[in-house]
Amino acid sequence: MVTQAGTTPGEPGPDTEPARGAPAGREPEPPTADGPVGALLVQYLRGQYRELLHHEPRVRRNDADGVHKMRVATRRLRSALSSYRSTMQPEPARSLRGELRWLAGVLGEARDAQVMRHRLKELIAGEPEDLVMGPVSARVDEELLHDYRQAYGLVIEALDSERYFRLLDGVEALVDGPPWNGTAEEPAGTAAAAMIRHDRKRLHRRVRMARRLGGEEHAEALHEARKDAKKLRYAAEVWEAVQPVEAKAMVEAAEHIQKILGEHQDSVVTRQYLRRMGASASAAGENGFTYGRLHALEQANAAAARERFAHAWKGFPSSP
Repeated sequence: MVTQAGTTPGEPGPDTEPARGAPAGREPEPPTADGPVGALLVQYLRGQYRELLHHEPRVRRNDADGVHKMRVATRRLRSALSSYRSTMQPEPARSLRGELRWLAGVLGEARDAQVMRHRLKELIAGEPEDLVMGPVSARVDEELLHDYRQAYGLVIEALDSERYFRLLDGVEALVDGPPWNGTAEEPAGTAAAAMIRHDRKRLHRRVRMARRLGGEEHAEALHEARKDAKKLRYAAEVWEAVQPVEAKAMVEAAEHIQKILGEHQDSVVTRQYLRRMGASASAAGENGFTYGRLHALEQANAAAARERFAHAWKGFPSSP
């Protein structure tokens, strides 16, 4: 993809301010199942903060995978602060979750353009030549590269902003001096399991809600269930440091559900892009057949994803 400066992912862009270093505080002792859950959480937060800092220079260079990796680290930080929020005083963790959500959203706009362009190009490449009518691939490049350029520009603005540096300061301060409450002293193995049960029950409620809905409301509920599965997965990743066997099973199950529902959501979003591009093509006097065909294929992809989800959900763990 082309950037505002004319570089492509993987090529170095203009020199920018380097990322700061890792938290300055003393490394915590390795957590144990009998040790405090606070120690378990702070180890995870510290690791994800380092991941965020590690990938920031890649984003600034417009590395193809940098936006994705930095976004994942941001989401993991926010998710852990949410799932394990009972271990801390409400502030500043609540405010940091809001700021991490902001950063993930900015990164997400650029990432979505990357994902959609790749998905649509693959769909087009899989079609027989006689069913690709008009400059379909060129229009995908034109519109989604434009979307990416705009979104990437906003990413760089965000990374250069005082708001971003205040966020980094806040995360560093929290990791180096967490505002614990009494819950943070509870045994990590059992306390983390209780927090994971809370997230698992939330996912179950969301799935029950989705089953009662239809149409766009059903699709939106499945999207929310995907986010809940991801949150559960990240919470179980924290737990994995002290209960590796039980946690790994939950991580894998939640990730499987998340991926299936992610495929469903990608299909929903792809159809929105296809409608937009089909309208643009029609306005330009181009043949809209291929956009309609791809839209129908994506409807079939979504239906297949729903079937896979129904099957996978039957075997989803009922514990911890």
